Amino acid sequence: TVEFAFGGVGTNPHFGTPQNPFERSLNGGRVPGGSSSGAAVAVADGMGIAGIGSDTRGSVRIPAALCGLVGFKPTAERVPRNGVFPLSYSLDSVGPIGHSVGCAALFDRIMSSPPGLTGTSTCVDSLHTELSSLPLSGLRLLVPQCSLFDDVEAPVTAAFEAAVTCLEAAGARVAHADAAVLTETQGLFKDGGFAGPEAAYIHRDILRTRRHLYDPRVASRI
Repeated sequence: TVEFAFGGVGTNPHFGTPQNPFERSLNGGRVPGGSSSGAAVAVADGMGIAGIGSDTRGSVRIPAALCGLVGFKPTAERVPRNGVFPLSYSLDSVGPIGHSVGCAALFDRIMSSPPGLTGTSTCVDSLHTELSSLPLSGLRLLVPQCSLFDDVEAPVTAAFEAAVTCLEAAGARVAHADAAVLTETQGLFKDGGFAGPEAAYIHRDILRTRRHLYDPRVASRI
C-alpha cells in the first residue's frame, strides 16, 4: 500500500509493490492501483473476503477497479475514522473492497453500524431485503461524455459497454450526454487541491527531521 495513502498507482519502495492479479507474466506486471493496493490484491488473490482502505481521491476505488473488484467511498463521517492516519481532513473516508456490489454494501453496513447494535446475520438479512427491493426497471443512469473515457484500452471499453447493455436489458434507462463539467473539475486538484496543503500541514514537523525515511515520490507530493 502506498505510504500515507498518497498515490494512485499503488507502489511501495519500502516493502515492495503488490502485483496486480491480471497478466502477472508480463514483464513487471500491471500496476495494482492505489493507494490501497495491498488490500485490493489480497482480496483478488483470496487472502480475505474483503479489504478496508481509506479513500481521499480514489484510494479504494482505483485499486478495486484495476484488480477486478468493487470499491466504495462512503460519505466522510459514515464510517468512523478513529485510528486512521489522515491524508486530508476534508476528504478522507473509510470504505470496503469486495468481489461484488453486494459484498461492498454488506461490509459498508457492518463498518458503519454502531458497535454492538446489530449482529452480522441481521445485517445480511436486512441488506438482502433492501437490495432486492431496488429494481433496475426505470432507473435513470448517465454515461458521461468527458475525459473519463480518454485513452481507455479496447478491452476495458468492451467490458464497460457490455455492462451498460446488461443494465438496459434489465430495464434501466441509460442516457449518453455531454458532461464537460466532469473534465473541468480536474482543475480543482491543481497544486494538490484540498489534500496537498492538508497533507503538508499534517507532515510538516516530521518532514523537517525524517524526510530521508519517506518514499521520495510521496515526500515530493507533500
